Amino acid sequence: MHVPWGIVMMAAIAGICLANNAAAQDVITDQVFITSGHGELFGLTSSAGVSRKFLAAGEDVLVIESKGVTGFVLTSTRLLGFSGRLKRWGALTLATGEQIIKWTVTPRMVVVQGREAVYGFHSHSGRWKKESLGAGEAIRENVVDDHVGVMVTNRRVLGFSALIGGFFSRDILSGKRTDDIEINDNVAVIHFGFRKLVFRSGLAIWVELP
Repeated sequence: MHVPWGIVMMAAIAGICLANNAAAQDVITDQVFITSGHGELFGLTSSAGVSRKFLAAGEDVLVIESKGVTGFVLTSTRLLGFSGRLKRWGALTLATGEQIIKWTVTPRMVVVQGREAVYGFHSHSGRWKKESLGAGEAIRENVVDDHVGVMVTNRRVLGFSALIGGFFSRDILSGKRTDDIEINDNVAVIHFGFRKLVFRSGLAIWVELP
């Protein structure tokens, strides 16, 4: 039987796209190790080479964590993320008076909650993203899994994706309380009574279920 060439090409392209998406979300082992000494941070991977980051005078290391291809360091003045893929450090200086409340490190991203803002490190690009909180805005829920993280404030919902990077928000009714948050590696569903909001790592947009 003769199969038209166009159909063959379409099938091949679809197969490549599915394979690439699956590879991007494969379970990965810990491939990054972070250590410090003599005023420096050292980022190590399973391959050759060392990535160094100098600390400023008086800058203290408070937290060091790593998972998968991602490393995280919290100091007295900065957030530092290490991308094992790029073998590169990304740094973000904290505002004076900012207080870090919670952080979660996954194989491909870091999500950090502060009193004044939330921060996300996208390991694939080696960059930090920041989303400032408004006056009187407070985070009530903060749930993170491998490729997706969601936060609920008294005004909106925020989603962060390890595959796309950046924060994506959607307003909610002021004071509306969540009934439940369901989450797996790539999808989060937030329940507000009969209303359900969905955030997916591959789309990075909020969708309301009918």
